[in-house]
Amino acid sequence: MAGHRVRKVVCTLLAGGGIALAMPGFPFGLLVFIALVPFFALLAEGNGFLTGITVGIAFFLIDLRWLFTLYRFNPLIIPGVLLLIVYLSLYFALFGGLIRWSRRRWGSDWGLLLLSPIVFTLLEILRSHGPLGMGFSSLYQSLYKYPLLIQVVSVAGPWALTAAIVFTNTAFYLALQKKKALYLAMGLGMIGLLLLFSLVPLPPAKDPLTVAIVSSDVPQEIKLDGRNLLPLLEDYIAFGKEAVASVPDLIIFPESILPGYILRDERLLPEFTHLAQEAHASVLFGTGDIRSGKIYNSVVFLSSSGKIIDIYDMVRPVPFGETIPCRDLLERIGLKRFIASFLPQELSRGEEFFPIGGIIGTPICFESTFPGPTRAFAKGEATLLVTVTNDAWFIESSEMNAHFANVVFRAVETRRYLIQAANGGISGVVDPQGKIIAETIGEGILRTDVSHVEGLSIYTQLGDLPLYLFFAIVGFATVMWQEIRRRRN
Repeated sequence: MAGHRVRKVVCTLLAGGGIALAMPGFPFGLLVFIALVPFFALLAEGNGFLTGITVGIAFFLIDLRWLFTLYRFNPLIIPGVLLLIVYLSLYFALFGGLIRWSRRRWGSDWGLLLLSPIVFTLLEILRSHGPLGMGFSSLYQSLYKYPLLIQVVSVAGPWALTAAIVFTNTAFYLALQKKKALYLAMGLGMIGLLLLFSLVPLPPAKDPLTVAIVSSDVPQEIKLDGRNLLPLLEDYIAFGKEAVASVPDLIIFPESILPGYILRDERLLPEFTHLAQEAHASVLFGTGDIRSGKIYNSVVFLSSSGKIIDIYDMVRPVPFGETIPCRDLLERIGLKRFIASFLPQELSRGEEFFPIGGIIGTPICFESTFPGPTRAFAKGEATLLVTVTNDAWFIESSEMNAHFANVVFRAVETRRYLIQAANGGISGVVDPQGKIIAETIGEGILRTDVSHVEGLSIYTQLGDLPLYLFFAIVGFATVMWQEIRRRRN
């Protein structure tokens, strides 16, 4: 009996690990179409909740392993990450519990096939919301290197792709369990349907421009030290002058490039102003900013004459990195000193997502891991998207791949060119079909041509509402059908 339990735990952990192998950071993206099959097999017997949470813990331990690199800043990161992993695993536990309960109540293969994608996807959406919401570790991200398979997100959004992946896995599981070719055909048919969305037409592109992306690799420990302000300024301006040689229309620097407030320091801003004037190009850079005692994570847009055209402030800061969720509550229960030692001052939130200069949407770092911000920029008439990020926190870990995978989907969802300028991460350009047309890691200048794109994708216009309506109709009809069938039997 004990040996059987040990084997089951090992199989459960391996099932979670198998799902993680399909995610960015590993070269097995297509594995996602069968990665859930062992999970479904384990849910056929035993406690669905416990099976789900064990699979979830194994999955998130591997997929979010890059979070542990933050231990070098504070050892309390380790227990914090472990608690986060347990919390996220509860969504797998809920899925396992609900699927196991439905199988016991109805025992219907068709019910499993239709309800599993709905339940899994809704739980994946749910864990991306709230104060602990994360855009990482969503199943759809596994396919970021396969543009032909992800065009559905321009119509129905990224969660529709997650639902299609879960449907395919369920069909393949049933094909193995029941030895029926029909289920195999349905799984393959769903993959074929995803390919058909590649026929969806693109909105017209216009006004091509040449961009020079400054890609840097400054370790976070150096970047946080104010004594390095002027040497880092010298380095970045040297990068900027190197970019001038490519005769760009736009020069882009990463997020918060200096340990200082560029807009408030007379030693700093003139350097970027002169760079814009010398290059006869617009300049976009990330910086911290302080106004009325409040600190913001901002993107600044300079005209070719060096004039400040616009400033965008980050609206959705990073939980526990830039803001403490429920800080007032934690302080009231006696954790004020602990919270202050962890994050003395929070970033203030920007008021809204708006395109700077009226044309460029600039999701900052964490914001690009969610579909909402880029969709809001596109609805606000942004014709080009630029993400500035600082991934040096995670010392060249798989976080780089996970983060860049997200921007691929943001480009397809909005049908916009998306440029990412990174420090310590992947700098690159993605076209409106999700094709990575240029990328680099480390220091250097990435020069490429992009275009402004007008017109709104179906997903930009309607968001997730059509998917929710589809889930409601199919879910209600399936539950009612199964209840009627159960009572008759």
